[in-house]
Amino acid sequence: MKFIRFASLFILFCFVSSCEKDDAPFNSGDSLYSGIDTSASPSQLTGIWSIYNISYEGNILNVPVVYYECGRDFLVFSENGRYTEYLFQNSGCTYDINDLNWELDGGIITLSNQFNQSEEWVITKLDDNQLIFKYRFDIDEDGLLDIVTLYLQHYTPIEIDMVTSTFWENPDEAYDELISFTWQAYEGFNAFDKYEIYRSLGDNCSLSSAELIATIPDVNVTEFTDLNPPGEPFLCYYLKVYTDQGLLGESYAQTIWTETLYPSPVALSQPTVVGNTIQFDWQASTDPYFSHYELAFSNYSGGTGSGKQEYTVATINDIHATSFVDEMPPYLENPYYVLYVHNIFGGRTSFVSSQVTSYWEVDYKREDIIDFQKIESYAIDIDNPVVFFYGRESGSGNTMNIHRFNYQTKQTEAISNLAPQYGTNVTIKCLDTGYGKEIIVEQASDLFVYDAITLDYKYTIDTGISGLDDFTYSNLGYWILVDSDEVFTFTRDHANFDLVDSKPHFPNHQSSFNYQVFALNGDKVLVGHQNESTSYVYALSSGGVLVQEQIVPISIKSGWDYKTQYNAGGNYLINLLENRLYSTTTFSILESFGAPYFPSGTSLNGNLILGSNNDPSWQITSTSIHAKEAVIYNRNTGQVNTVSTIGYPQVIFETAFGDIMSISSGLKKNDIHDNINNKADLFLEIIEVP
Repeated sequence: MKFIRFASLFILFCFVSSCEKDDAPFNSGDSLYSGIDTSASPSQLTGIWSIYNISYEGNILNVPVVYYECGRDFLVFSENGRYTEYLFQNSGCTYDINDLNWELDGGIITLSNQFNQSEEWVITKLDDNQLIFKYRFDIDEDGLLDIVTLYLQHYTPIEIDMVTSTFWENPDEAYDELISFTWQAYEGFNAFDKYEIYRSLGDNCSLSSAELIATIPDVNVTEFTDLNPPGEPFLCYYLKVYTDQGLLGESYAQTIWTETLYPSPVALSQPTVVGNTIQFDWQASTDPYFSHYELAFSNYSGGTGSGKQEYTVATINDIHATSFVDEMPPYLENPYYVLYVHNIFGGRTSFVSSQVTSYWEVDYKREDIIDFQKIESYAIDIDNPVVFFYGRESGSGNTMNIHRFNYQTKQTEAISNLAPQYGTNVTIKCLDTGYGKEIIVEQASDLFVYDAITLDYKYTIDTGISGLDDFTYSNLGYWILVDSDEVFTFTRDHANFDLVDSKPHFPNHQSSFNYQVFALNGDKVLVGHQNESTSYVYALSSGGVLVQEQIVPISIKSGWDYKTQYNAGGNYLINLLENRLYSTTTFSILESFGAPYFPSGTSLNGNLILGSNNDPSWQITSTSIHAKEAVIYNRNTGQVNTVSTIGYPQVIFETAFGDIMSISSGLKKNDIHDNINNKADLFLEIIEVP
């Protein structure tokens, strides 16, 4: 690639036509580096030059002026290492610029461009009046480079604006996130007056509407950084140059899309937990476009993830403020806190920074958070302020275990000493069957028995059933179990079951299992399945014998998630998926309701339907419309009340003490079975019903 463009064009023209020639001696056998003037210095080279002659194969050609109105084409070696070539295009003196970098070392000028292409010119003479150098050029286009000699003299061009065309964004990396410009200093021949910087707004920038924002009287100041721009998405900047003769020239607009400007992150120190508060400290921002700090928390350490959420804790507008105390930390185990810096253009630093530490995982958990990543099932103690949970414990492991949690003291009172060995989808049960209150857990069709106070493992009851789907206990003192074919009654002697009776149920064998059994008032037993449109009702005698009484038009529209519940106080089954109540006296539809749209429980007497309007199918995001609200339907009055809650209600029930209690999540989730990034956030809260 030939960098000296106008000379190259002239050479091609002249040496294939008849240009004016002067005879002069020339040794064509010299190599490119012969006769090099190693004493040539950058100070001698700096300045404005024009090519007057070109020599090739003993012939010296004169380089004419193309446009007399404009003067000669010329080139400039600037002190800042920039080489600029000016080639006039017409009599109006518009010109093309060839802009490169130059270095001089040992008599060799090296020109280079942005693509790391380079070319060498060998100086054979350099003094105050003349510059002679050789370079390679394929004149006859035979694929071989020839050596051409150029003769240059210092040149004083006609006063032309050579400054404003060099008005560019500042290439220095230190200014990447700043609105900064540089230009070539005025080196003309009139007395310099000033530079002026103008700014206009909007995507249709115009110099006519631009505002003068800076006047620079020093000719050597060739950099401007706008430290007080407006917070607009599009900004345009212009340069004007004045001499004692008036306006020399004005630049084209340099357009800045400010959305590409990002603030610099600041270092966030490791937070300090003090009781139930968290102290944050950070370095002050020095960003000239600073808008505010944002302290936020998340359940993920940046990036993306299923159920990722992030919420603002505080917005701080004072650039000099470098501390904050979060007095209401989230209901989330070990939250990630991040400090963002925002600029006036809407830019924000990233969660993760390669320059500084901008986020921390804080070792903090509210005392009322239950120590579970997710809960598979729960059981309510009807005599004490206690709920038993079975699920995956918080921490780094995958242990499934049982906890006893007191919602009045907000303490975990016991953890089972033997974790259940197998996963189970049958809900755990808290029962008193004559051996003290116990927690019963299905395990591979057998029943693990735990003491309800200590959660110490007692023993395993062998049921003798393969494929146990559900179990319950009747007021008559019989255990009722169901598998995919039959319903059974047992009596119990400590760790032993004795079969009393068994009866078949549905003739269709459902491969998906999930048969459910309910012990109803009046010594009735109901067996159903989500794939069956009816249910079987049996009478249970005092001797434990089952008698099939009828097939009723009730479908148990739920599987392992137990979305059908029995309310003994109201004598009904509630289908939580259909929002319907079925009488367990007449076995017909008792009532249907709208809100809550997604019920999860009932009051003990059956009058209140409890739930929320959060759809479990909604996508979980920080901006999704999940509400921290419990919705309560009163069957007697027909009224629906919405009550604000601390967390997102997942399951709502009434305790034996008359409290309406919610298992809530600190962050959004679809249900208590969800585990989002192994972070515990479930807790119990009392709902104040109006």
